[in-house]
Amino acid sequence: MNSSQIHLALTHVPVILSLVGLTILIIALVRKNDTLTKTSFYILLTAGLFALPVYFTGEGAEEVVEDLPGVSEGIIGKHEQFASISLTIILICGALSLAALFLYKSFSVARVMKYVVLLFAFASAVTMARTAHLGGQIRHTEIQSTVMATSNEQENGENAKQEKGSTQNEGKDDDD
Repeated sequence: MNSSQIHLALTHVPVILSLVGLTILIIALVRKNDTLTKTSFYILLTAGLFALPVYFTGEGAEEVVEDLPGVSEGIIGKHEQFASISLTIILICGALSLAALFLYKSFSVARVMKYVVLLFAFASAVTMARTAHLGGQIRHTEIQSTVMATSNEQENGENAKQEKGSTQNEGKDDDD
């Protein structure tokens, strides 16, 4: 199994877990349920752990697809930049979740930690979803933004003009 296959196999795990962890934490806070709160902390910690292999296999996945037709370096670059931000946020969220689990017996600390983790869980879910969307655009051109699609069309049109121009110039050289 190469890094591209690992990246693709695991890529959805931290995205889904961050969304599920956030949802369960919100429900836990509304219901004031300690079991659900701890469950959400475990889920968010797991999301952070799964984000590591996904991030570190990204470079290998890039090498596999960067020369394929229809793949834009610009989209890969955006995905890569946002992945760095997402990794940082999800790791902080996971670390805070772990700390909250250890400090859960201290009522005053646990109360504050729930809301700190909630803030990072929300940020994590949003950034992970955005990173996933950008990653999807790398191979799924149908979900690329209109601006990106237009720039790709212009780029392809310019390449076609250059190829046509070089073909015409070659023909002129033969006539001279």
